[in-house]
Amino acid sequence: MSFFILTERRHIVAEKILSVGIDIGTTTTSLVFSNLTVEKTTGDMFMPKTAITDKTVIYRSPIYFTPLRSNTELNAKKIRQIIEAEYQSAGVRVSEVETGAVIITGDTARKTNAERVLAEISQFAGDFVVAAAGPRLESILAGKGSGAEGYSVDTVETICNMDIGGGTTNTATFYDGKCIDADCLDAGGRLIRFKAGSTEIEYVFPKIAEIGRQMGISAQIGDTLNEAEIGKLTDVMADAIIGKLQISQTNKNFLLLSTEQQEHKPLMREIDAVCFSGGIGKLVYEEEEKNKLAFRDIGVYLADSLKRAVKKHGIRLVKPKETISATVIGAGSHSVEVSGGTITITQLNKLPLKNLPILTIEDALHLSAEDFRSQVKKKYHWLQDLDQEQNIALNLKVDRKLGFRDIKALAEKIIDSTKELLAVQDLLIIIIHGDYGKVLGQSISMDLPEGKDVICIDSIDAGKGDYVDIGRPVGIADAVPVVIKTIAFNY
Repeated sequence: MSFFILTERRHIVAEKILSVGIDIGTTTTSLVFSNLTVEKTTGDMFMPKTAITDKTVIYRSPIYFTPLRSNTELNAKKIRQIIEAEYQSAGVRVSEVETGAVIITGDTARKTNAERVLAEISQFAGDFVVAAAGPRLESILAGKGSGAEGYSVDTVETICNMDIGGGTTNTATFYDGKCIDADCLDAGGRLIRFKAGSTEIEYVFPKIAEIGRQMGISAQIGDTLNEAEIGKLTDVMADAIIGKLQISQTNKNFLLLSTEQQEHKPLMREIDAVCFSGGIGKLVYEEEEKNKLAFRDIGVYLADSLKRAVKKHGIRLVKPKETISATVIGAGSHSVEVSGGTITITQLNKLPLKNLPILTIEDALHLSAEDFRSQVKKKYHWLQDLDQEQNIALNLKVDRKLGFRDIKALAEKIIDSTKELLAVQDLLIIIIHGDYGKVLGQSISMDLPEGKDVICIDSIDAGKGDYVDIGRPVGIADAVPVVIKTIAFNY
């Protein structure tokens, strides 16, 4: 008897790219540089694959207090000086930074000049350093940066990371490497600030003042609180934070302090373990007695309240790999994906593209041509009402593997439904999950009107992102960095 053995030949090419993460938070500002290893694998028996296979932090800045001009305005000049000094300390030139993210987090996103500061810093920090803000994205990045995402893979458990800073508590729940819930509460250590050497209130967040009123505690600017009153207020904040862990999502204090006042659906799974990150999260794990008014705020009181709440509810607490630096490491190492190997870009000089609104078409494969056209038209008009001149990215969700006929049918639907869109923009941008970017892009390009181009990227899950940034090829020639993000101020 004779037989053949097919051996698979693989060719792997790997390069490192330099990424920066900058977190401008309510209380602190910090920066990290990371090396991301981009690996392209080709072979005789499978499609080319491009992926980030390693993420290594190579430099961490000290933790700085976020410079403010007032309670409502960031000090843009001093923030830029911090970033410039840290680039010099790390020995990094702006031209060497190929990707990364600047994220404005917590109560800082509510400052009057937050959007302008974010744009200025991202432009200064590198060619493709994206600007991002918003509680959901912040929650997910912190959960990834803390190590909670990895923990959920290693243990096959459901873990909730709670990143508690000066202005907000960002929660992200992971199971088997996937984020199954992300949320945000107005609960943080700087939501009441005191005058030096006293407990006279210098600043109070309105929701915390309202909690005080409901409890019979006057917590307005100029009022002086005693230790028992401060403890009662932080106990309510801790109860709200722990309330997030309940399947029902109906805890009264949780609903009161929820940042986005919307319906909270019950959690998909029971939570097996909890970890805390952020500045207040770090304090939860520390045993030694602290000067409670060292920072003239309620941060230490809130950490103590959380310790008591964890014990009271019998919560299994695990310590994350990162606490105070979780968000900045998430921004520097986990914000960027790569798409390459099976993508279409008919004009490289169109890149980079930033802040493209994502227009998602659910069940793109099974929609009739008429329904597909109707969805695109309806969502396109809504986005155009926001910004008439903005390019838009079409995100196609499909539920199975695609054959040649499927690709051809999708391409025809896309061409038919984007005529109005292409009347005002020269570039058609498509995102699809699965290795179909090249064949779909080529099918579309054959029928595009003259003078129009297409970018079709794949292996990217846009999830619930609102915007996408697509960079120029970095490292391996046909891999482009992609960031799915939110941009939300004054939330």
